[in-house]
Amino acid sequence: MNGEFKVLVAASDVENRHALTQVLSRMGLKPAISSSVREAKAVLCARPVSLVFCEEKFVDGDYLDVLRAVKRTEEKAPVVVSSQSHDWYEYLEALRLGAFEFIDGPVRAVDVELIVRYAARLADANERRSLRGA
Repeated sequence: MNGEFKVLVAASDVENRHALTQVLSRMGLKPAISSSVREAKAVLCARPVSLVFCEEKFVDGDYLDVLRAVKRTEEKAPVVVSSQSHDWYEYLEALRLGAFEFIDGPVRAVDVELIVRYAARLADANERRSLRGA
């Protein structure tokens, strides 16, 4: 996987954060970690991010706040929303508002791996396109 592929895990739930971090680490990635919307915004301002895994709710906001923060960045990384609620309406609403994907919890390694590989391929294709256009 491209060494420039950076992942942010924004999760207030310790178990969810740990599960995501383990899968990403096995894939050779070292994700940035945040446990609040405020921390996620700080990471997004501090460094480029290629993909964001974000829980549905935080103490200081929700995935919509993270989606808005990502849209203000130059990279506009895809955002994957995870939820324990198993609510079909929330799934559709997240996608309608710009989420790249929606994962029902608990997070499964195979889902994370597929999403990361797909997002990395899209990022590589976009980079090649922009280089050809330059």
